[in-house]
Amino acid sequence: MLTKKLSPLQIITKTSLIGRWIIKPIHHVDTLYSTNLGSLIKFDISNSLTLAIDFFNNGNPFGPSQIVAVRIDHQNWQRFLTNQMPQSISLTEQEHTVELMLVGNSDLDEVWTGNQGFALKSISVDQTAIIKPNKHNQPVTFIGDSITSGCWINGHHASFDYAAESNYVAVCADQLHLDATRISYSAAGILNPGTGGVPNATVFLDHIDATTKWQSQPTTRVIINIGVNDRHFTRSDFNQALPKFIEQVQILFPAVPISIMIPFSQTYAPIFRTTVQQMGNIQLIETKDWHLSYTDGLHPDATGSYTAGILLAKALKYNY
Repeated sequence: MLTKKLSPLQIITKTSLIGRWIIKPIHHVDTLYSTNLGSLIKFDISNSLTLAIDFFNNGNPFGPSQIVAVRIDHQNWQRFLTNQMPQSISLTEQEHTVELMLVGNSDLDEVWTGNQGFALKSISVDQTAIIKPNKHNQPVTFIGDSITSGCWINGHHASFDYAAESNYVAVCADQLHLDATRISYSAAGILNPGTGGVPNATVFLDHIDATTKWQSQPTTRVIINIGVNDRHFTRSDFNQALPKFIEQVQILFPAVPISIMIPFSQTYAPIFRTTVQQMGNIQLIETKDWHLSYTDGLHPDATGSYTAGILLAKALKYNY
């Protein structure tokens, strides 16, 4: 059967992009590129029996493969390794909703200065296919670290045990019909740098990588879940850094409501409570009674992630 291949520019026009995406040349080929787990492409497709996705195997050669996931009509996610691309998915001619998410990578991937983010080369469909952007849900923005990214949910193996498609952000988004943009990196804090060469959140907030400035998109709410990786800094340092960071977020997202989650580990919980009370007009989300289960004492496991997503949705639902 004849197929047509959609270039990155065509993908932008025919789909809905959720998250931080850019056109970036990788290996002298234009790609649709992102450094954030949880970045998502959504579209409706009909009159096509096949769907093929093709990513560069772009992670660190000494680390595990990057992983993407595809969901059709809100059914179970199918996971694919970028070192086994292209991958083909069977469809029927009826209209389907397709979601493609970036779900697993490695701390070895030099996403900040080494161009080792996710790099989508093309999407291929039948020649007769009709593709259109999926209607947007309510857009929200999450700012965080590895927990927001979806790391270490299913075990202790980088990339393979990451699951951005089923962490607390994904669960909450499904519950409230949200389109969630994630600005998050493993090990990162307001003060602490992340892995993969990533600087702290005051720098990556408005940058996709070291050379790429990011322009914020319209969003109905910003949800901040960060700070656990700053536990090695002094209370005084964090007490000064937190309100400055919140002000930075307010400048980037003017007049947008902000919710701040106390880290699941309760790191600096008193500072969060005092800061929110002093600044005003910010929703504080308490998490101390959520009773989550963990993979390693810090990162929620699959059950804990689901519980956190449901409880966060309950905390937010009156705002939507």
